Amino acid sequence: MEKFTLQQFRAAYPNDDACLDKIFQLRYNNLVCPKCEGVKPFTRVKNRRSYQCPGCGFQLYPTEGTVFEKTTTPLSLWFAAIYLQTTTRNGVSAKEFERQFDICYKTALRMAHQIKKLMANKTYEPLTGIVEIDETYVGGKMKNKHKSVRKAAHDKGTSHTDNKIGVMGFVSRGGDIKMEVMNDLKTFKERLKLNVNKDAIVITDSHNSYTGLNKTYKQHEVVNHTEGEYVRDIYHTNTVEGLWSQLKRTIKGTHIQVSQKHLQKYVDEVAFRYLHRKEQDTMFETVLSHVV
Repeated sequence: MEKFTLQQFRAAYPNDDACLDKIFQLRYNNLVCPKCEGVKPFTRVKNRRSYQCPGCGFQLYPTEGTVFEKTTTPLSLWFAAIYLQTTTRNGVSAKEFERQFDICYKTALRMAHQIKKLMANKTYEPLTGIVEIDETYVGGKMKNKHKSVRKAAHDKGTSHTDNKIGVMGFVSRGGDIKMEVMNDLKTFKERLKLNVNKDAIVITDSHNSYTGLNKTYKQHEVVNHTEGEYVRDIYHTNTVEGLWSQLKRTIKGTHIQVSQKHLQKYVDEVAFRYLHRKEQDTMFETVLSHVV
């Protein structure tokens, strides 16, 4: 597998002009002027983030309608941030952007979140084939809470997951990946209906909420972890469980803490990185292509 090295990145995008030219190429390849219908190549307008038609002077702004619109942060820093995000195993924190680029934390956090949006899965087609399904919970452990909080939870008989946020994962073998933060009251089965095609073969653990899926889906296979069963022929949930390891390494190791409000962005980032893990040489280009 080839790698997009730092030297190659610097050579390709040495300044803001090179970055703007890349965005222009992505958005307006084989451009025909919408005003005069001229086919001559647009030329760069000096001191502006725009290009103009040599025939009629009509101008286009490549960053308009993108995450780069109205930003005062140099495009070269944006591109460098995307490069870092696509060449690390567990992501880059906003604090790291702040230190590396000498910018304020507010700007660094906005950049980090906007890049995560570019990494989000924009396709909403239900998954097909063999689909592994599992759930995990993200958040602080109850034992680390204040004594009064632990006592109140104990007195109420609160579950150990009540202070955490649920995330549900769907992995189509050899296909797409979806991860959904459980911010609402939809049941497990309702989430499956939205994310998995009825013709799919679904594989889950023995959680009671998955009972009866064989009535809806082509085939439902249960891997009973409580009885020490983890693999049966081709049936297992090891792939989706590997996602949870990546998610927790990213949150605990890189970001330390993530709010429920923004958790979906971090989940999308992990799903993207996992889905493209064997494409490091093109991952940067893939994120850039999502700009348009």
